[in-house]
Amino acid sequence: MVKEHLEYLVCPACKGNLKLQKEVYEGDFIKEGLLSCDCGKEYSIVNFIPRFVPKSNYADSFGFEWNMHKKTQFDSESGVEASKKRFYEETKWNPKEGGIILEAGCGSGRFTPYALQVAEREGLLISFDYSSAVDAALVGNPLSKNLLFLQANIYELPLKEGIIDKCFCFGVLQHTPSAKKAILSLVRSLKNGGEFVCDHYPFNCNTLFNTKYWVRPITTRIPHKMLYNFGRKYINFMWPLFKFNRKFFSPKRANRINWRLLIPDYSNERLSEEKLKEWAYLDFFDMLSPKYDRPILMQTFYDYLQESGLENIWVKKGYNGWEGRGSKS
Repeated sequence: MVKEHLEYLVCPACKGNLKLQKEVYEGDFIKEGLLSCDCGKEYSIVNFIPRFVPKSNYADSFGFEWNMHKKTQFDSESGVEASKKRFYEETKWNPKEGGIILEAGCGSGRFTPYALQVAEREGLLISFDYSSAVDAALVGNPLSKNLLFLQANIYELPLKEGIIDKCFCFGVLQHTPSAKKAILSLVRSLKNGGEFVCDHYPFNCNTLFNTKYWVRPITTRIPHKMLYNFGRKYINFMWPLFKFNRKFFSPKRANRINWRLLIPDYSNERLSEEKLKEWAYLDFFDMLSPKYDRPILMQTFYDYLQESGLENIWVKKGYNGWEGRGSKS
C-alpha cells in the first residue's frame, strides 16, 4: 500500500479512522507497519498488505492452493485468455472506465490485471481475500499506486461505506458461511448507482449427481497437503482414462464423464495437455478441500440480490453456475 490509500480504510470493528505507525518503506510503498484505531484495535501491514484477519481461518485451503498454484490460471501462464474472456463477459465493463473498483475474493489474482485496466484512468482497484492467497496475488500483480491489496473478512470490510463505483465477486460466495450476508456487506460499500456483479454455484437437477458432494464429508477433514498430494496421484493414475473419454465420446459427454470421475476437464479452454493436467491438479483440490460449498437455487440467488437493496437485477446461467448483477439505488 501507499500512504494515500489510508483515506479509504477504517477499523473493521468500530469503523473508526486508522492511524499509520512504525511504517517501513520500500520506495513509495509501505512494506511493514501498523494501523491503529482509537478503539484499541491494531492491524499489521506485512509484505505490503494490511492484515485485518487472523492468520488462520476457514479459508486456509484457498491460501494453500493459490500459493501452490500462484500463476496457473493466469492468461500469461496458460497461453489462453480464459480469465480475460470470463472477466469482461461477466462484468460487461469497459477498460479504462475509471473509478474505485472492489475485487471481493481475489484468490491468486487471475482477474486482477483486467480489473486494474478498468480502474486504470485515475482510479483504484481494492482487492482483498480472506486467506493468504492475497500473497500469491501480489506475486502475480506488481506493486502499483492504483492497486491496494488487503487481507480482510468479507463480512467486516475495513473500508468506508459508499465509496465503491463497481464491485465484482467471482467464485467466492458459495464458499462463505452465508452468501446473503456477504452480498449485503459488499453492497454497503457501493456508492449510489454503483454496480455489483457476482456469481454462485447452482443447485439444480444435476447437483445430486455431482460426485464431489458425495466425498466432501470425508475430504474436507483431510489435511491440505495430504489431500493435494493424493489428488496429484489420482489425476496421474486416471489420466489415461481421461484421454480415452476425450477420444471416444463427444466433447460434451466426455466432459460430463470426466467431471463425474473427479477429473476436472478444461478441454474446452484449448489448453496444452501439460496445462490441462496442472488445472486438474488445482481443481481437484479446489472441489474437495473448502470448508463451505453451498449451491443455491436461482430464485434464492435473485432474492439475496433483491434483499440487499439492489435495483435493475438480472440473474442468468453463466460460467460458474448463476451470474447476477444489479445497481445500488
